Amino acid sequence: MMKTALMTGAALVAMLPTAAYAAPDLASGGGKGAAAGAVASAKADDPQTAPTPAPATYAAGAQSDDIIVTAQRRDEQLQKVPVAVTVFTSENRDKLGIRSIQDMSNNTPGLSFNSTLDRLSLRGVGRLTNTIGSDPGVAVYNDGLYTSSNAEASKTPMFVDSIQILRGPQGTLFGRNSVGGAINVVSKRPKDFFEGEFRLTGDQYGGLISEGYLSGPIVGGLKGRVSVQMGPRPIDTAFNNIGPAEGKGSLRRFLVEAQLQYDFSDKAQLWVKYSHAEWDHENYGSANLVTPYATGTLFPDGALVPNPAYGYTVANPGVTDRRTINTNTTDNDTLSKNQNFVVNFRADLGSDIQLKYVGGYSRYLYTLYTDFDQTAATKRVETLGSNYGAYTYNPTYIQQYVEDKKYYSNEITLSNSRPDDRFNWVIGAYQFHEHYFQPVTWYQGGDGTDNMAAAMANPICLTATFAIDATCPANPQRAFYRGTGDLKTDSYAGFGQIDYKLTDQLKITAGLRYSSDKKVGSETYRLVNWNPVGSAYCVFAPYGVIGFGGCGPTTAGQDITRYVLQIAGSGPAARSLSDTFTGWSWRLGTDYQISPNAMVYASYNRGLKAGGFNLGSYAQNPEVKNEEVDAYEVGLKSRPVKGVTFNLTGFYYDYRNAQIPIFVALGSGSLGLTTQNFFNIDKTRAYGVEIEGHWNVTPQFELSGTYSYLDSTIRKAPRLFDDPNQPGDNPVSIVGNRTPAVSKNKVSVTALYDVPMGQKAGNLFLAASYFYRSDAYYDVFQSQTGRAPGWSQVDARVTWVDPTQKLTLILYARNLLNTLGYDGAVGANGTGAAGYGETYSFTLPRQIGAEMHIKF
Repeated sequence: MMKTALMTGAALVAMLPTAAYAAPDLASGGGKGAAAGAVASAKADDPQTAPTPAPATYAAGAQSDDIIVTAQRRDEQLQKVPVAVTVFTSENRDKLGIRSIQDMSNNTPGLSFNSTLDRLSLRGVGRLTNTIGSDPGVAVYNDGLYTSSNAEASKTPMFVDSIQILRGPQGTLFGRNSVGGAINVVSKRPKDFFEGEFRLTGDQYGGLISEGYLSGPIVGGLKGRVSVQMGPRPIDTAFNNIGPAEGKGSLRRFLVEAQLQYDFSDKAQLWVKYSHAEWDHENYGSANLVTPYATGTLFPDGALVPNPAYGYTVANPGVTDRRTINTNTTDNDTLSKNQNFVVNFRADLGSDIQLKYVGGYSRYLYTLYTDFDQTAATKRVETLGSNYGAYTYNPTYIQQYVEDKKYYSNEITLSNSRPDDRFNWVIGAYQFHEHYFQPVTWYQGGDGTDNMAAAMANPICLTATFAIDATCPANPQRAFYRGTGDLKTDSYAGFGQIDYKLTDQLKITAGLRYSSDKKVGSETYRLVNWNPVGSAYCVFAPYGVIGFGGCGPTTAGQDITRYVLQIAGSGPAARSLSDTFTGWSWRLGTDYQISPNAMVYASYNRGLKAGGFNLGSYAQNPEVKNEEVDAYEVGLKSRPVKGVTFNLTGFYYDYRNAQIPIFVALGSGSLGLTTQNFFNIDKTRAYGVEIEGHWNVTPQFELSGTYSYLDSTIRKAPRLFDDPNQPGDNPVSIVGNRTPAVSKNKVSVTALYDVPMGQKAGNLFLAASYFYRSDAYYDVFQSQTGRAPGWSQVDARVTWVDPTQKLTLILYARNLLNTLGYDGAVGANGTGAAGYGETYSFTLPRQIGAEMHIKF
């Protein structure tokens, strides 16, 4: 029996063909490179005091110890901080064409990003579902403000001064959901002098994005900055659609950001940022069904509605051409009602004590519509199984996904303001509130004139005993699945960390944090079935006769929710859940400065992610416990010779209660329906090695590279699980399997050459990069249908800067060799449609484009 026909709630989110509130790569850039050669100062969690860098000169030969980070809440050189950190400055991103989070992932050891599903993980710890009630495992901070979205890290270098990626648990100082690591996005700040810039980016597909900013003093100690990005971008890069849906995609986006900074004195500063984004995207998906349509069965086991591919004569083009699709519904996703506020305040209180405050508010509404049946099938006439003549149905199935979210937070810290002292300390308190509503619907499209439409709009309700309830809510959207989740989260934490130098070379560190997360949620759930097949039975053949109009044209739709779940009552199901999750996280570490150019360090970190709920699918296991990571790490940061930087990290993780979604039978399991539940996996073990290097071969030529090896496997599981990729009942052990979304090997190499041109001819830079990622599995069963093959990519970039440093012209090629990159995989064994088959997420094909930057 096929067990994967219905994948409800969280499963839908796992298959979304575009990421939830994930900003696309709006400005195409070419080339990717490591961050070791960046120049500008970069602050991790104290953005309000970040110094203003000088205008970019694109000079080769920069050293990584020029970068300043505050991964420990104070200014430190990157090569002096005992934390594995990768930094991407705006200058570095411009030189090497690092535009998107995927680019940064390609060049950061241990970092994995699924651009289709907007999911980050570091060293195998992160997020495996977007379902409401689950939390990210990598914390993203927008100028010190925690955000549950990755959109801020997707902004272009014109908006962002630096992006810092802290690898490994950061639970003491960063806290909330930093069990895998943290990403700090630091905006560019207002200047003390007037300046501005205009940028224009285009590619061979007709894409055109314009952006610009103005910055400078206003009055007294007040200065400001305004930045704008806008422009339609028609694209036809991801897929060729042979169906009637619009073949070209488009990205219409508007983004505005305004900042004010006021210096009360040299001892107090206030900085405020407001931003608003909106977009309307059509056919911008990057996932495709690659198995043949299941054309032989009209109503397969486990299906709620007729198979859209039954009798379909058009072959699935994705089987032979991964970038060709066949759909009749235009995919669309929109972002609206977006408002973001961030406030930073800093004041020196005397006695070497500094007060810092970070607070803010965010709100957005994200709506996604996609072609759920993954075919171009339309209304048809059928007689199979009918005792009463022909019946009509329209298998145009659409999925709708909505995120309606608002959240705010406040954090206050006190610290010593003289970090060169032998004894350093920081203490703080944190508060966070979020309200999140997520309705998910699968419904029948079309004009509503077929027999199926009439039956679905006014179903009958079945009870747990298969009786008929005379009162049944109408179903005007003709939904065959609808699940909603509503969740309120209140989080509080207190934390502190001390560092003490035993000698001038030897330092010890100890930090502790206590967190409390209260989650109050509710969910609704509805399943509606329509099956006109069968001479004696009208619903599911083994379960008796329903005589409402007989089988055929007048067969009623059946709300089977209560029967499947075996709960009292009739119609849609609803329930509430609440719990409070508390826990401790900590850091113990030591570092030793071998010489001015070399440091070794070791640390033991406890990472914590709060437990949560699986809302919207009425799961049998709706709640999961806290997950914890005990991370043991050793590292070397060095400059062995002039012009060479070499950093080495080794780590071992004892990962307990990982929150992993797994498909299980829905209700009694007798109908062949499956849904996705959350489970705590008792124990996972991970270990790995990470290398980052940079070499200034000559004053004009530099090389950068990264390598990471990661082995992450499940060591203990709570039970055997029925493998949904195999027919029939097939309970298997997942112990020994690799954890999802982990590539064992990642390599990146970047070269940058400053071509001698003479002072009057300006500067010419040639950049090229190569990236490779080995295969990864995206389910715990280590199945071939959930395996994404390894892939590689080559990028190139040519940059000319005029002698005045005011004009920059760039030509770029992304994915120069037009290779097929596998960003993720999900699916089931065999053929199928409407979620049955195997689906891959793909990276974009070759892009050729140009940029123009004008400064004034």
